[in-house]
Amino acid sequence: MRHAPLVFFACAAAAGTGAQDKAVVQELYRARCQQCHMADGNSPLEPMNFTDAKWIHGSKRVEVAKVISEGVPGTAMLAFKSQLTPEEVEALASYVRAFDKSLKPEKGEK
Repeated sequence: MRHAPLVFFACAAAAGTGAQDKAVVQELYRARCQQCHMADGNSPLEPMNFTDAKWIHGSKRVEVAKVISEGVPGTAMLAFKSQLTPEEVEALASYVRAFDKSLKPEKGEK
C-alpha cells in the first residue's frame, strides 16, 4: 500500500492539478511530519516550529529540503531520503515554508 500514494503523487504532480497536488502533500505531511511539527506547523517546541520565523538550518526551500532529506544529527529530525522521493521532499519543503507567513514564496512555490 506504501506505493499507491507515491504513484498518485507522481501522477498529480505531472498533471499539475493544483488542488490534488495540495491534498497529496497535506496527506504526506500528516503521515510523516505532523506528529512532531503539529497540524498547523506551530509546534510548542521552538526547534520544531515552522510558524515563528526561526529557521535554525535555513529557510530557503533547498535548505529545508536538505533537512528533510538528510535529517539533523543529534536531534529528533530523522533523514527521510530513503523513504521519500526527491519530488516529495521538494513538495514538503515548500509546504512547511508556507506555515511561516514572514517568508516570501520562492520561484516554483505557490
